Amino acid sequence: AVTLTAALLLTACGGPQTAEQKEEVTLSLMMPQSHYKDFFREEITRFESENPGYHIDVLRIPDNQWIEVVKTKAVTGELTDLIRIDKSLMADVGAEKFVEMGEEESWYSRVREEQLENKKINGKLYGLPVGSTSSVGMIYNKDIFEQMGLSVPSTMEELYSVCSALKDAGYIPVYASDKDSWTATIGFSASVSQIMTDEDYEKLSSGEMKWNNEEYRKILDEFAALRTEGYTNENYIEATYDSAVQAMASGNTAMYMSGQFFINDVEELEPDMELGMVPVPYRGDILTVKSGEGMFAISAKSSHIEEAKVFLDWFSSPENMNEFNAGWNHMPVFKDQVMDMADWQQELYDDYIETGKTALEINERFSGIDLSRLWSL
Repeated sequence: AVTLTAALLLTACGGPQTAEQKEEVTLSLMMPQSHYKDFFREEITRFESENPGYHIDVLRIPDNQWIEVVKTKAVTGELTDLIRIDKSLMADVGAEKFVEMGEEESWYSRVREEQLENKKINGKLYGLPVGSTSSVGMIYNKDIFEQMGLSVPSTMEELYSVCSALKDAGYIPVYASDKDSWTATIGFSASVSQIMTDEDYEKLSSGEMKWNNEEYRKILDEFAALRTEGYTNENYIEATYDSAVQAMASGNTAMYMSGQFFINDVEELEPDMELGMVPVPYRGDILTVKSGEGMFAISAKSSHIEEAKVFLDWFSSPENMNEFNAGWNHMPVFKDQVMDMADWQQELYDDYIETGKTALEINERFSGIDLSRLWSL
């Protein structure tokens, strides 16, 4: 009788609650600043409206601090409930710091096989796959090239020639945004990806071959010359990814090296602008691609693991994933997604992806190996 009375009093005074009485839950979500795009903000808002009592608190980290911040928080046990993270970074900080996902998840069997396998670490999955196949290359303003009668460069010699003509006409030939260091590495990493053989990969992994070699130095010299010859914006050291988007949208910039998501960001500012994409012109016949390592993962130390899974279940629906993948110009992640490709994306698919003229971007090829010091250098 005493036990029953105590239980009733606890319930009346705010003890264990029923589902209808459940308190509001705030889930913290950490991601790089450039990933917090308008379409994702809209999806967060929709999730909150469709799931009363849930709130997503997004922590945006400057891109050039992202890896360091994630590693620090992982070591100190201060990871947020949810995190947008790539497989390679996850492997670097320790997959055991995240909740393992398996066949018991409602969405697991719907993931495309290749998108499931390329995100596993030691055969296990630790997050909801959200990143998918995308391309890395040279994005260019089709109208500028057409008006000037220029052909899109497919070699470095052609690139310098085109840049000279564009500069004489008053355009910024190639925008450089070196303050965001991840953007400064793209010309080099895409070019190395085009020429790296399996033998090179094995030798680099074992230490038999050094990154500091004649061929790779030549690549760096050729891209550095774009700056010294005045073929980029003068403020390239202070320029950021966001300023690159604005510069391209202004119509004053002809080219920029980035992932295909850049096209969507520009078209949000200037919907009528016609942009195209080709391989980085070191070896213009090979398109550098990323298989898509991105996941939404849950911290193993989160006090809201089940609530975080509610968000992942919701986000995995075909409609929500279509909006997310289309926002990044990625291919579908799930089997039941149906997506249309833009004209420039269809061209890349027809000319390179379907014909097999692609090379895996080296950050993914060396997945699980920390290349951050290399990129800093």
